[in-house]
Amino acid sequence: MVLSSFRRGVRASLGVNAVVAGFGILYGVGAVQAGLPPLLAIASSLVILSGAAQFTAVALIGAGAGPFAVIVAVTGLGLRHLPMGAAIGRLVPDVPRAKRLALAYVLTDETFGLTMRAARDGEPHPEDFMLGANLTLVTGWVLGTVAGVGFGDILDVEALGAGALFALLFLGLARESMTGRRDVYTAVAAAGAAVVSIFVIPAAWRITVAGLATAAAGASLPPPRALHRAPQPGREDLA
Repeated sequence: MVLSSFRRGVRASLGVNAVVAGFGILYGVGAVQAGLPPLLAIASSLVILSGAAQFTAVALIGAGAGPFAVIVAVTGLGLRHLPMGAAIGRLVPDVPRAKRLALAYVLTDETFGLTMRAARDGEPHPEDFMLGANLTLVTGWVLGTVAGVGFGDILDVEALGAGALFALLFLGLARESMTGRRDVYTAVAAAGAAVVSIFVIPAAWRITVAGLATAAAGASLPPPRALHRAPQPGREDLA
């Protein structure tokens, strides 16, 4: 592992991590109020690691939905990780499989955005940058869930406006990831696809369908200049 890249990933994710920890609190509160046992709520944050999927599952469980409806909903949300994983895979083609699986296990919207931005800025070891970001985000998410479970009886998730906070987080990530005209075009296509999907796609599948439409729009644009990895650091930088 290249420790300097790992540390850069940790530092880059600290600001986002504060927001993620807040979402973890909201999720822990919502999970307990929906009837999930505290340990199951915490375990879900360790195993699923997807705020969108977990919030959706909790909302459906609280509304009395059956297991099939919950599975269909979270599957629709989870499919967006396929293009995200493919994009990260192109950045780390020579990384050992075990390390790639570790990156895939904690692939989130936040760490994906941060890693892609770092790679564009010339990060020579995006895999180690992402490991640092992943570890930071997972820590915040799980500790936030633990805190939320503890406050589950006194906080009101709806009154705190969780939906608006999600939108603000993703807008911030999109702004940080845009570095040129191509990104602006892709962001506009994403916004348009998201608006259209509201009227024609079931709620649980809107993110995935809009993401696929956006990927198709981005693929139709002329390819950007290829990213060049910087020269490998000296052995004194390796651990």
